[in-house]
Amino acid sequence: MISVIRALAVGAIGGALAFVTGVPAPWLAGSLIATIIAIYSNQELELPDWLRTLAFILLGIQTGTAVNADTLSRAAQWPLSILCMSITVVIIVWACMLYYERLRKWDAATAFFASLPGALSMVILLASSSGADMRRVTISQSVRLFFLIAALPLVIVFISPANDVITATPVAANVFEIIVLVLASAVTGLLFERLRVPAGLILGSALASAALGLGDVVHGGAPDTILIPANVILGVMIGLRFKGISLRELATVFGDGFAGFAIAMVIAVAGALFTSVIAGLPFALTLLAFAPGGLEAMTIMAFALNLDPAYVAAHQVARYIGLVLLMPAVTSFVLHRNVPAAQPAHVEED
Repeated sequence: MISVIRALAVGAIGGALAFVTGVPAPWLAGSLIATIIAIYSNQELELPDWLRTLAFILLGIQTGTAVNADTLSRAAQWPLSILCMSITVVIIVWACMLYYERLRKWDAATAFFASLPGALSMVILLASSSGADMRRVTISQSVRLFFLIAALPLVIVFISPANDVITATPVAANVFEIIVLVLASAVTGLLFERLRVPAGLILGSALASAALGLGDVVHGGAPDTILIPANVILGVMIGLRFKGISLRELATVFGDGFAGFAIAMVIAVAGALFTSVIAGLPFALTLLAFAPGGLEAMTIMAFALNLDPAYVAAHQVARYIGLVLLMPAVTSFVLHRNVPAAQPAHVEED
């Protein structure tokens, strides 16, 4: 219990410091950085699963309440945009695999799982049974996500998000509506999770929240302040992925992880810019939607940066579901393409 309280306190302090100093997306980025510092300062930190569940449900509620009639009218632009994003994801995986296999001499399994942009839980699950080097995969994925959360908000702010995609969700009119909203969203999210729907907690609660709003049952959303604890919990959760990774191991693979992040971002920027032009969407919005990060982190960042969270979430969910559905088949192809290469290597040998 003490380690849980310590983790939340570290995250909250880090988020508050980032907020005071004007860092974009402060509660997410600040809590992440503070958690990593605490881990390498030998602090014992933990988060129970129920806090993760709570954060995802709150994020789903906020995403759903951002859906309105204007959102639905803009949705006509989404299929083309999602198609462009899907092509971008394929190019990202191919380019990163090429770098890891040809230049870094990693085996095919390790290169493949280190290159996948998102769906980290399933990536780790499949990688662990494939003969991939789990240290390299975990560190590369964690480093990529760290730089996305730490650096992407600064880039978004620099290129000035467009005002026409800002979504302001009013607070629900009364306590009864908030209770109905939270209960209905939580039940739907948990049901989707139980049914093993990809991204079920967020998707289920978002759909329930959107339905209540569009059906005029609830007028507005839950208070914006629920995003702060959700940000902090998510930042701590991502930071805890560095737990158990020694500084020596981190230093060994850090450069490769950063290179993978850089390759993915260059391709994502190109894809987002192309889509922005042909679909007539703001570049800042398409960039955040195309960013090779986690569903939860990118959606929560949309709120922090005042960008259309429904658009970002739709693309991140589409990417997540695509990866979850296709990953097992693609994994089988990659491993059979180069069976001898599926032997794990030790990070320390680099």
